[in-house]
Amino acid sequence: MSIFWCFSALGILSCCIVYAGEYQTKCISDSTQHNEILACYMEEFEQADQKLNQIYQVKIYSLSAIKANALRESQRHWLHLKEQACIADEQNYGRESHFDAMQCEIDWVSERILFLEKQ
Repeated sequence: MSIFWCFSALGILSCCIVYAGEYQTKCISDSTQHNEILACYMEEFEQADQKLNQIYQVKIYSLSAIKANALRESQRHWLHLKEQACIADEQNYGRESHFDAMQCEIDWVSERILFLEKQ
């Protein structure tokens, strides 16, 4: 992986920390059942992902062709970085890695929502 990609990923991850308070996970529960907790994370991710898709569609159709293409490229790059970061996170841990990976996905999507809303 090139140094550029490493620093890009680091920059995006550091942004996630700044905004974490606004989009904190709601899946901290008393449940000890792995599947129940994972289902909660999945539901939260799906809600955030749906919101991201809605915001992205509104943005992409409101831009000129040149700016829309730039946003598409930005989105593709962001998706690649998110996948690399969250897959790596899941591969580093045991059974609970699913929770970490889902939290990673939620954090990245939540940060992207904030980014697109400010554009």
